[in-house]
Amino acid sequence: MTFCRKAFHHVHTRMAVFFLLILLVCSVVAEGITNSKPLVARTRGGKWIVPAYIHYNRPDVGLEGAGTIDYKDIKDQFPFAIWPLLPWDPYENDGEQDEFMLGPNLSHFMGTDVAGRDVFARLLYGTRMSFLFAFCVWVLTFFIGTCLGLFQGFMGGKVDLWGQRLTEIFASTPEFYLLLFLISLFTPHLGILIPLASLFGWITIARYMRAEALQNRKKVYCEASQALGATPLHILWRHVLPNSLVPIITLSPFALVGGITALAQLDFLGFGVPAPTPSWGELLDQAQRNFQIAWWLAVFPGAFLFATVVSLNLVGEALRDVFEI
Repeated sequence: MTFCRKAFHHVHTRMAVFFLLILLVCSVVAEGITNSKPLVARTRGGKWIVPAYIHYNRPDVGLEGAGTIDYKDIKDQFPFAIWPLLPWDPYENDGEQDEFMLGPNLSHFMGTDVAGRDVFARLLYGTRMSFLFAFCVWVLTFFIGTCLGLFQGFMGGKVDLWGQRLTEIFASTPEFYLLLFLISLFTPHLGILIPLASLFGWITIARYMRAEALQNRKKVYCEASQALGATPLHILWRHVLPNSLVPIITLSPFALVGGITALAQLDFLGFGVPAPTPSWGELLDQAQRNFQIAWWLAVFPGAFLFATVVSLNLVGEALRDVFEI
């Protein structure tokens, strides 16, 4: 409780945490907020289905023939159904509007994109994609960086010397351009983007963890454990690592910022998740190509990205102030 009071005693920090929690929860339950399929429904045959989460064939819902199912057209055939708050799927274009790109209106309060798809729906589902990508990259980079940094600092000597040279080689590499080149060799999807984006993200945390290990390995509790016959691995896991968590805690919000902005940059340049997957960068790319006639494509995605990055930075700065680094 004392830690929470120190970290989040500023109003703007609490507002940032609240905003991030709301954004994260809404992205997780996006199907319940905006979707063109019912969350739960009961067919006339008495079968319960969850179309928002599971794909069904036409015979599964009591329809004949083949093809896709437009649940809006057959909603009267369900004796019971729970629908989301808004009726727009992020991949669905509104066939009832006169043109594709329409500004904010009663049906689409953030407007539609170049394909007539609801901007709010694509932003909400894109939020999930951004957080998922950033979280996975954060876990992978911090795991690699923590292991390498702790091992270098704890072992010292030639291990530390050659480890530092390896880190310097990676740090001197033009990361973003090399990343674009590597991604261009594959069909981009999250399974490829996450490990490629993690190739260089471990450098910063590795340097911090190395410094922590160099400092903590000479502490009294480590020397006492060694005198009692503990193995180096035991000392590293039970004593050095638990006392070296400050960099992990304080750098995590900034690592998430880096992951979110990296995906937005890749999507903006066309190297990110494949179309028509909803993402913030893809909407900003549309805005760049239509900035004279579709201001909403720049304003709303830009506001989402800006508010998220600022909120994570505020949380990171609050954690830095608590640990005084």
